[in-house]
Amino acid sequence: MFYLKTRKVLGAIFRYLVIILTGAMVAATTYILIVPNDFAPSGITGICVMVQYKLGISIGWLNLAVNFPLCVIAFCMGFKQFAVKSYIFALSYSFTYLMMQKWNPEWLQYNANGQDTILPVLIAGVLSGFATVIAYELNGSQCGTDVVSKILSEKKPEFNFFWVSFAINASVALISLFVYSDVVDGVMVLDYKPVALCVLYCLSDSMLADIIFRDQKEAAQIVVITPFPDEVLDLVTKKTHHTATRLEGIGTYSGQSKAILIFIVNKFQVPGIKRDLKNYDQTFCYITPVSETVGWFDSRKVGKTKRFSMRDAIEESSKEDKIKFKE
Repeated sequence: MFYLKTRKVLGAIFRYLVIILTGAMVAATTYILIVPNDFAPSGITGICVMVQYKLGISIGWLNLAVNFPLCVIAFCMGFKQFAVKSYIFALSYSFTYLMMQKWNPEWLQYNANGQDTILPVLIAGVLSGFATVIAYELNGSQCGTDVVSKILSEKKPEFNFFWVSFAINASVALISLFVYSDVVDGVMVLDYKPVALCVLYCLSDSMLADIIFRDQKEAAQIVVITPFPDEVLDLVTKKTHHTATRLEGIGTYSGQSKAILIFIVNKFQVPGIKRDLKNYDQTFCYITPVSETVGWFDSRKVGKTKRFSMRDAIEESSKEDKIKFKE
């Protein structure tokens, strides 16, 4: 029991430490790659960057001020762990940015000087997308529009948050057109480059996060028809650590009984299974992609419930059969 409690505490500490380090990474990205190249990233962070550019108010303080009420609302709506982890991310982000701003290590900054600006934008977008995935996996977020998304999903589940995110990012890109423009002889000269950089940042951020999320969700269904079910099941289970659903079938041409095994496995495990199945005679399979799997093979349910295994199901079924026989 003590071991389990210790392991649980250490696991929680590790997760919060990862969130803190991720927030520090994103803050360093903002200071090193974004601010020196005069463009606004996506979301509320982009608004903070433009306010600092125009008014001189530090992004660190703005980030705390904007995200605090959002996280409080999320906390009060029942997303307690999500809100706490998200604001810890914001605290780490703001602390790191303020410290870097104070020490001002200019040698770290990547200033493209208007040439090849696409490089720092791509690097910043990729790192932001990576941070989004980490925060999401730990039931947290980078705050800003992520928290707004969580709040809206609770209040209006049918509402498509894509349009809210699109509206915020489009507004940031449009506003940056005027924020980063110069006035020459009393005439405003519009600079469209920050708009293009903002759009590129949004694309690289969202595309990387989407690719990682999609790879995590996608799987493959392998349906194996074989006269050697026990051998095949043992082989695939040892290789993938996944069991199968077994059905019995009869071939309409031969009239022979064969087993039908249905596996859901990681798509990267498919080539190895295909190669091994070639060793079994009269065995074939077909493979279909699975866009997402939902559920977890665990005894944890809503409320306190007893672990209900396959053996329990068989015993329960036999009891019902005995009762019916007595009747």
